[in-house]
Amino acid sequence: MYLLVVILISFASSQGVTAFFSLPPSLALDTTTRAIASRRCAFFNAGEYEQYDDDNMERHGHHHSDALAHNLRRTDPLIFLTQRAIQSFMVLLASTRDPHTSKWIEDNYNCQGIEQYHGTGAFNLTLWPSWESLLTDMLQKPEDVVVVSAKRRGRGHGGWSKNNPYLEERWVEFNIDINPPSIVTRILSVREQIGKEWLHDLDTMVVANEQILTSYKEKSTSARSDECLDEDAESPSEDCLATETKATKSSAYDRTSMLLMDNTIEFESLNSSPQRKGNFDLLILLATQESIHRVLREYRDAGLSRQVSFEWLRTFYIDRVATFFDGSQEYGRADDFLEELLLTPPSMKTVSNKVELVDPFRIAEDVIRTRSMVGMEWKEKMKDVSAAHLELRRLLLLRHMENAATPSPFAQAAGSEGFE
Repeated sequence: MYLLVVILISFASSQGVTAFFSLPPSLALDTTTRAIASRRCAFFNAGEYEQYDDDNMERHGHHHSDALAHNLRRTDPLIFLTQRAIQSFMVLLASTRDPHTSKWIEDNYNCQGIEQYHGTGAFNLTLWPSWESLLTDMLQKPEDVVVVSAKRRGRGHGGWSKNNPYLEERWVEFNIDINPPSIVTRILSVREQIGKEWLHDLDTMVVANEQILTSYKEKSTSARSDECLDEDAESPSEDCLATETKATKSSAYDRTSMLLMDNTIEFESLNSSPQRKGNFDLLILLATQESIHRVLREYRDAGLSRQVSFEWLRTFYIDRVATFFDGSQEYGRADDFLEELLLTPPSMKTVSNKVELVDPFRIAEDVIRTRSMVGMEWKEKMKDVSAAHLELRRLLLLRHMENAATPSPFAQAAGSEGFE
């Protein structure tokens, strides 16, 4: 078996290519693999302001419309679909033993180890502000070549003794062509498949979403059952408090989303994409973030009637953005955020000399309600994924025709070698 040592030789001008993957500087990573993936990917800092706070961005010199546009792009399911299509495509390349195409993508877009990145915000939204912008850039790149150097013979290889110092190693080199338009075509196919899967997965998310509050109330009632009360006491016994604390620490509600996802996959006739469960987990996380953004705007637009709730939720959310939403995350972070919100006790908050009771349960209800609406809206967007690819496929066809009419410089170089 050949020992492959891959050396990428780029004939195209790639000196000025800037990274398109952005990982926030504050990453909460728990595994070595994700830490390595996050360090390798390019970091992008959109500014010294809080990226997810419309008002804060405006105070730091950014127009409100720009702040709103940034937040809408950050939670755009179509941009996220492109990200997951590229990641899934690179996983497929690894399964088919094609590391050369993956390396070309990594080197040209500075995204080493991106296939291990489990997060929603991998794109640099300044460089790639729409779902098709990166793919359009890729299809316009010239043909490239990867030169692979393989050991043919030598110590410990090809049946030769590894301890013989007189054996001379022999190497053979061969070229692997890289056709960027062809890569884009294959990524689009993966993107369409994932889009079709999300049509069903968003229904699953909505079903699981509607069970959260019912499950939470049932668990809360069970934890405070009459069996835990002393007959002659006005307060719960120590055993009751211990039981309630144990139930709270285990889970505030039944997390059924992944179980429902397993059932969905089990009864489907077609094979799933390679990262479907990971896609589903991150889809819920992105929908949760979009729901929080919408609830914040709803509270802000309501004026004085919801001013205290707006200030409280904005602070609660901003303090937890890096922990639950940015960077490479563990599975179930959307449930972790909602659980922390549900378990936060009511409190009094003063804003502009106005004192008001803040009820986190009421706020959680609004977020959960909005998340179901987001799921149904995104489902409509997934229906149009294939149609949205038509223009890009037209450009791909034109590019393929240009390549057919103009031989690549690599083919010309290879054909001229025999006449020298």
